[in-house]
Amino acid sequence: MSTQHQRLKAGLFTNYLVHGFGMIILTQNLLPLAHNWSTSLATASYMLSGIGIGRLLAYLLMGTLSDTVGRKTVLLFGMVTYGLFFALSPLNHSLGLAYGLSVLAGVANSALDAGTYPLLAESQGQQDANAVLLKAFISIGEFILPLLIIALNQQQLWFGLSFYLPAALLLVNLLNIASLKITGQEGQVAKAKLGPTIPISRPKKMVVTAALLVYGYTAMAVMIWFTQWISIFAKSIGFSSTNAHLLLSAYSLGSITGALAVVLFLRRLSIKKELFFGMNLISLLSLATLTWVHVLPVAMGAAFCFGAAAAGGLMQMALTTLLSLFQQHKGLLTGLFFSFGSLASFSVPLITGWLVKEGQQNMLAFDVLIAALGLVIACIVTCLVPKEEQSLADARRHISQLDRRLIQLLDERTAAVSRVHQFKQVEGVPVEDLKREAVVLQAVAKNTNDPALIPYHQAVLQSIMDQSKKYQSSLK
Repeated sequence: MSTQHQRLKAGLFTNYLVHGFGMIILTQNLLPLAHNWSTSLATASYMLSGIGIGRLLAYLLMGTLSDTVGRKTVLLFGMVTYGLFFALSPLNHSLGLAYGLSVLAGVANSALDAGTYPLLAESQGQQDANAVLLKAFISIGEFILPLLIIALNQQQLWFGLSFYLPAALLLVNLLNIASLKITGQEGQVAKAKLGPTIPISRPKKMVVTAALLVYGYTAMAVMIWFTQWISIFAKSIGFSSTNAHLLLSAYSLGSITGALAVVLFLRRLSIKKELFFGMNLISLLSLATLTWVHVLPVAMGAAFCFGAAAAGGLMQMALTTLLSLFQQHKGLLTGLFFSFGSLASFSVPLITGWLVKEGQQNMLAFDVLIAALGLVIACIVTCLVPKEEQSLADARRHISQLDRRLIQLLDERTAAVSRVHQFKQVEGVPVEDLKREAVVLQAVAKNTNDPALIPYHQAVLQSIMDQSKKYQSSLK
């Protein structure tokens, strides 16, 4: 691995460590921020919605820009905008600007995702493990920030220092990534690099693509629903306030453990599909256990398992599978996938608010339904997506399977050629029919998914037709 590639990977992971800070930094500092804004805590909490709005507005745009102006440009834009959010938020005393900075954080998040995930998908080796490792760094950032804030409070230091640590990391990392040459993604008109794709038929690809986009919603919704309601739910079933909050801590610890374990599995074993299905199953079972088994030790274990499964990299695994279905437009697909996640961020609070208004008590039961839908989608993906090759031997084994199917088709085609030859004999038609051959080659061009492959596929069919003419001549 080259030094440039190592620096790029380190920079991408550092960005997501900082993103882990950014995801919870407003909620962790809401009291001093509300004081700065001269408003109540309730009003200050509305500022959090700006992050979801920013994501929803920007994901498709950032994804499109990633495919057109380049991954690096979008990545640097995300880092600069995130840096502005961190630098200005603790100094700001305007409620309007506070909401604008919250929206800016959502835009920055979308830019990082639109630049980073396509870069990983187009890199050589361990794309899935590297994508899940991003989630591990997010979880680590979410784990470190509360400890940092506790330390600042104990030392009676300014809360804004919790913003300036990630800002400083971003500045150093900005200099690192800006100095890198990211091959194939720079220039005035940067073209997206063609990445490897999973061989799959067009109807199956359409079904899997739709399923994975919906999964972008369910995977985010099931986590948001849990983190927003687990403490309230735990208190409603008789757990103490301390134990209710410890359930969320167990979930966070499980998410870190799960992400690191998934990275290890993906790097050592070729079990991505099995792992994806199994983690969705564990997510559903552990959430159901939390919902209906109200025993504290069991609930703690279930919260840990739910964090390890639901927040252990499932969204990243789903996204890398989606990107592996297509050679181009990976930035746009990334933006579209996370747009569905942003819809979850926007809609879940509305849904749960309506349920509370209607007097629903067991709020987690509805989260179980979302997890069940996620498992159904995991079944679809497991059944329809071919297993990805992890080695030269795997790739050759797949080619051998395709060769056997081709030979069967060639046998059928040769039998059909014999029947064609019989009709030609009766009607006095010559063996060679150049007009017919031109029609066949035009059909090849029409039915080939990738335009770059048209001349190669036409050459193969021309060779088959040439051999068919020789075969018909031999029948005379």
